[in-house]
Amino acid sequence: MSIPNLRTGNVKILVLTHLYPPHHAGTYDMRCQMQTDALRLRGHNIRVLTSKHGMNQEQRGGDVDRRLILNAVFGHDNLSRFRELRALEVENHRILGETIAEFQPDLIHVYSLMGLPKSFVFALRQSRLPTVYDVADPWIADGVRTDPWLRWWNRPRAPIISGIARVVLEAAAQRNKFDHTAPTRMMKGYDRIPELYGDNTHVQPDSISAFRFDRLYFCSQALKQATEQAGFKVSHGEVIYPGIPTQSYVGDVRPASAPATRLLTVATLGARSGVLTAVKALQLLREDKVNVSLSIYGRGDTNYVAEIRSFVAQHQLPVEFLPVSNIHRDLPQTYRKHDVLLHTAEWNEPYSLTPLEAMACGLPVIGAAAGGVGELLRHGENALVYMPGDEAELAKRIQQLQAQPALRCQIAETGQQEVLSKYNETAVVDQIENYLQTSLEVWGHTAS
Repeated sequence: MSIPNLRTGNVKILVLTHLYPPHHAGTYDMRCQMQTDALRLRGHNIRVLTSKHGMNQEQRGGDVDRRLILNAVFGHDNLSRFRELRALEVENHRILGETIAEFQPDLIHVYSLMGLPKSFVFALRQSRLPTVYDVADPWIADGVRTDPWLRWWNRPRAPIISGIARVVLEAAAQRNKFDHTAPTRMMKGYDRIPELYGDNTHVQPDSISAFRFDRLYFCSQALKQATEQAGFKVSHGEVIYPGIPTQSYVGDVRPASAPATRLLTVATLGARSGVLTAVKALQLLREDKVNVSLSIYGRGDTNYVAEIRSFVAQHQLPVEFLPVSNIHRDLPQTYRKHDVLLHTAEWNEPYSLTPLEAMACGLPVIGAAAGGVGELLRHGENALVYMPGDEAELAKRIQQLQAQPALRCQIAETGQQEVLSKYNETAVVDQIENYLQTSLEVWGHTAS
């Protein structure tokens, strides 16, 4: 059989994702658009199938079809009753099958299925089309276990009423019929998946056979490991770190003679952002008569923001909340107006583009050693690192940058060079394109 060649362009790629700009919820969605646009510029014929989130009715035609229906995310209703779940699954699978039949892609490139049927994994495998998963959020590690449709069918013990209904449907061979329109399992024989949907939460890493992800890559080792620990067989997956449009973020590294007093945090404001830790570190520095100020860029949980504002007012700290309008327009100039970026995340975040953007702009970065970002930051080489949630250690790192201007310049220069060479859009899309091409070749050899 003839294998399409991405390197010569004009490969038909169906991109499947839950959100797509301008209707989006954060950087993961923007990243999907960036990579899709880059592949399209390389001559590939790309159709995006996404949800109709943010729209009153579906949108068809052109490069983006907004037709899929989300469940229980981003403010959408939480459908949990059997009949409404089945109707939702059937409709989403109908749309997916219709799109594949109409577009006839050479390859399917799956981004996030958060809020979408995880049974799409079964349908895509049954389509026998080359399928590659780009995994940048925990929709596999956490989302498959909580998928209501698959949970209804595959948990070992069910509530009495739904348990009786399930037994009746299975005895009448209805489950086999449903598998054609709204799949409940990979194949017959996987009638229950106790390791995923049972009461025992202990799962052996890399052990669950009921889901197959033959070709996939992750945005970080941290997310890959979390997915393995959740039981899924993904140890063969690769890691391709995200990139940024470096041409938008390039700035000059400040000389050693320049002060390092204007601190900046950029985050979605919530308890796990760690921004309150940055504010507490600022208080410690002010108590030691250290001249610093902090700017906070981001929106988020109103209670958390109120807590920060209360702490700032109580201790009379020099903290400014910057207005947020258009992040693509705001952030480059915001970085350039500051001296140091504090990346204070206090959770195993799959990845973050913020440190990369700041590094490209020439800022030294002080970051919490957590999640995917911890794989990027090397203490004393391209950043300074502290333990998440430790305001005393964070304050110490800030003082270290002020006391050692040569070190500050060195880590800023190293960070900038690494981002410009390794994490620019072109370099990252090259890796993705190569992975997609290898996937086509592997699929072609398997099929033949």
